[in-house]
Amino acid sequence: MPYSIYYENSAGKIIRFDEAPIVVQTTGLFDWQWNISAYDRAIRDGGKAIAARRPVQDRTLVLDVFADTQQEHDAAIDRLHDILEYDICALSPGRLWINDRYVRCFASASVKTVDRNWSAYTVVGLTVKLISPAWVKEETITVIPLTAAADTADRKYPGQYPYKYSEGGNVARFINSTACAAPMIIKIFGACSNPSVYIGGNEYSVNTTVAAGDYVIIDQRDKSIYRIGQNGTRSNIFNLRKKSVDNFQYAPSGSLTVSCSGQFSCEVTFLTQRSEPEWT
Repeated sequence: MPYSIYYENSAGKIIRFDEAPIVVQTTGLFDWQWNISAYDRAIRDGGKAIAARRPVQDRTLVLDVFADTQQEHDAAIDRLHDILEYDICALSPGRLWINDRYVRCFASASVKTVDRNWSAYTVVGLTVKLISPAWVKEETITVIPLTAAADTADRKYPGQYPYKYSEGGNVARFINSTACAAPMIIKIFGACSNPSVYIGGNEYSVNTTVAAGDYVIIDQRDKSIYRIGQNGTRSNIFNLRKKSVDNFQYAPSGSLTVSCSGQFSCEVTFLTQRSEPEWT
């Protein structure tokens, strides 16, 4: 395969589509569509675009399932079904990955062609419903003040996205190389009071005290703001947001400076979006 491709369901189980016994034959995953809203000009010819959005879309994915034995083939077919159908029953989309970008989706239909002369080979045609039809790459910038650098030496981070660190001094930089603004997940670590994070000239702030060991998350994906305590408890602090700023303004395209208002650490995960994965 010229690229890495696999499906990760909402329970974290992965099935690969780029190596035996399941390999992509053809795919429409690189196709894309925007709905553009426009109005006709009253005097001049033509119109003016006023909005654009990616609608929920269906895409096709044709897989070859083959194996040396009937038992291996049947086990692969069963595992494919179980991993895909889990998300439908849970009503929670999985992630279809191509290289380092993913799209949130369900497999909504499966059509199979069985070769009677080779029973250990089946062509599976999947219909994939793209719930959020943008291909997302997650990249995290971590800003660590010089006074806190020693405390973070052994910190472990989950996730599949890369981390980049500042050199201290509460300033880091990130380049959003896509044409579209990127939603963010902003994490602020205590101890601090009324913390503010500045990204590309925009301010993101909460009017609260964050105790040592706690952290606050501003999640632009679902417009939520909450605090996670040392014991893992989650508290909704949406009403404690600074209302004079827009905490849900996406990161614009281009080179961005990330900084903090005080001597605390923060992480900003940029979810850069493209209508199709990179080919290179």
